[in-house]
Amino acid sequence: MSAAARLLMTALLMLVASGAPRADQMLAPGGTPAPDGLLMGDSNQCMRCHRMPTLAYRDQDTGEIVDLYIRADAYRHSVHAGLGCQDCHDRGYRRYPHRSTSADEELDCVGCHEDKGEADAPALGVIDAEFQRSIHAVEEPDGFSCFSCHDPHGFRPVGEGAPVREVIDANNRVCLGCHPELDLDPPLGHDWLPHPRVHWRAVRCVDCHTPVNGQDGAHPSHQVLAAAESARNCVECHHKDSTLLSQLYAYRAGEEERQHGWLAKALYNDAYIVGMSRNDTLDRISLAVIALVLAGIAAHGTGRYIAFRKRARDNRDGL
Repeated sequence: MSAAARLLMTALLMLVASGAPRADQMLAPGGTPAPDGLLMGDSNQCMRCHRMPTLAYRDQDTGEIVDLYIRADAYRHSVHAGLGCQDCHDRGYRRYPHRSTSADEELDCVGCHEDKGEADAPALGVIDAEFQRSIHAVEEPDGFSCFSCHDPHGFRPVGEGAPVREVIDANNRVCLGCHPELDLDPPLGHDWLPHPRVHWRAVRCVDCHTPVNGQDGAHPSHQVLAAAESARNCVECHHKDSTLLSQLYAYRAGEEERQHGWLAKALYNDAYIVGMSRNDTLDRISLAVIALVLAGIAAHGTGRYIAFRKRARDNRDGL
């Protein structure tokens, strides 16, 4: 490639990286474009390379391929969309090629939020304390961190009030993405569990693999237990006062009641207990049958009352 062609390509890359905000970027309240971290400071220079899908290297110690591609669309919709690269990565990355020690920087989620005085810092402190007691941190103290499960360049928590199935899918994708042995039939370690994939569509992995006491439905515990300590008792979920109903569905039930009223919540909900069909069509047919029976009883009672009044009137008139 000639020098002129290289110069033209460089100019085009810089134009793309530093151009106007993308149409798909997040909007702040009021409809104005939210801050775009990929356009701040030196971020556009970083993205000249990191927007390439093939950017990667092989770790000399593990032999694994480390992906260095930053998906711009995912980042712009992430919880960190308003941060530029330099807000998290230290000065060692400002020189290119990067020093071999640049990757040794320590990134601390809790410390960063505390330094900025953000309101969610105490909650993150609780999460960090739970994580330190988890099987992941105990078994792999140097090789496991927040970033092992949550991609900081694409992470966005499921919003409160989201459908239960969306919450389940988002949570379970994190676990199943790192455990390929669960693709076996039966899944490794789950041969005791009837219909495991049906369960994975209805409950989160963390509902069985974290301590039962003190769980919060909207913010699941990060104290992941060892397999031997995880729940294996069906009754813990499948009974009237089940822990599943009290944690996974609790926040959704309140949101549904505010939106549709207590009657809709009482008659029709997504919670699973023994005896429910989990089939929307059958549930609606059952409700229709109950409604028809009640209507029949009401019609019969009304007819009896009308007949009684007619006989009383006839007797009074001497007929």
